[in-house]
Amino acid sequence: MMAWLHQHASAGRLALRRLVRNPFANLLGVLVIAFALSLPAGLYRLINAATLLGHDALHDPRLTLFMASDADGAAVRAVWDALAVHSEVLEFRYISNTDALAELKANPALADVVGTLEHNPLPHTFIVRARDSSPAGLESLRKMVGSWSKVERVQMDGEWAKRLAALLGFFRHFTHGLAIALAVALVFIVFNTVRQQVLSARDEIEVAHLIGATSRYIRRPFLYSGLLQGLMGAVLAFLLLQLGSHLFNKEVEPLGALFSLDLQLRPPTLEECLLLALVALALSWSAAFLSVSLTLKRLR
Repeated sequence: MMAWLHQHASAGRLALRRLVRNPFANLLGVLVIAFALSLPAGLYRLINAATLLGHDALHDPRLTLFMASDADGAAVRAVWDALAVHSEVLEFRYISNTDALAELKANPALADVVGTLEHNPLPHTFIVRARDSSPAGLESLRKMVGSWSKVERVQMDGEWAKRLAALLGFFRHFTHGLAIALAVALVFIVFNTVRQQVLSARDEIEVAHLIGATSRYIRRPFLYSGLLQGLMGAVLAFLLLQLGSHLFNKEVEPLGALFSLDLQLRPPTLEECLLLALVALALSWSAAFLSVSLTLKRLR
């Protein structure tokens, strides 16, 4: 057991020395691996965050009734009474145009603009939750309340989420293709790096063969070289994801505050980091094994 551990430790040290011996080429390979891992991972994180945002809107869709600009108190009361007794309405909330304008004035970013208005342009609004939240039930209720007197427009809040879901489906397929292409690039980088190491150590390999070294013994340090490259690429990819999340949250914070939405990206979880490392190690080990096996076969 101790001899086996010593052999692997020796192979690991030899692999590390070979990486340090040619730092520029290996650093370039690690950077390519990091970007090949972090780019699709970052896109997946953005898509998942947007999917959750759309799911929240679809999970509890609402109808927003905008009254006509000339709707008086009697017209508003009539709509109120109709919604109160409607069997398909679960609950509703009324927002007067005065309250809506006051809310806009309370926003420091909009206070100056709102202060220049000569009159209140905002309509009286009702926000309605339907008992039947299916698309057919919502559409039926939307058509019914849209025909009421002084109801100018009825907006279904879930419509944007449906469009977002369709758009995210396209970007998800695109990210799948990008991830496959970058995985191929990762394998190619590790394959070529290990191949160059094998060729540069040709004399050492020939001597090792002459003194009876097995193919497994000769191959082991080069496999560790591939694993080290993959591991360093995974660590750098994790740091890039952390940096990308921080910069994204910093830029999107004012937008989220303006629309009262939580647009913040959470930091990468431990499970995501482990998955990233496993993918990197699996691809780099496979590329190294293929490269050293084919190159040694040609040398023989």
